[in-house]
Amino acid sequence: MICRKPNSELEMKNLTPSVKHGGCSQMVWGCVSAVGVGNLHFIDGMMDKYMYLDILKQNMKQSVEKMGILPNYKLYQDNDPKHNARICRL
Repeated sequence: MICRKPNSELEMKNLTPSVKHGGCSQMVWGCVSAVGVGNLHFIDGMMDKYMYLDILKQNMKQSVEKMGILPNYKLYQDNDPKHNARICRL
């Protein structure tokens, strides 16, 4: 909940600064289901379709076993080209 006076949203005391450049980031692969969460895999560098396939091989089966949802699960992904590459289709 945010408490401030009406029409004061642009006053400096009510603004939160953001990092425009020079911030750091960390790419992570993970999976979730209604049952729970699976593995998290931290990615170093740029990911391509081959790295993505390795991540799936290392983590997907282990994650669905951990959550107890084998064999009835579906993998949903966004339309990133790495995810849709023919080599990565399950």
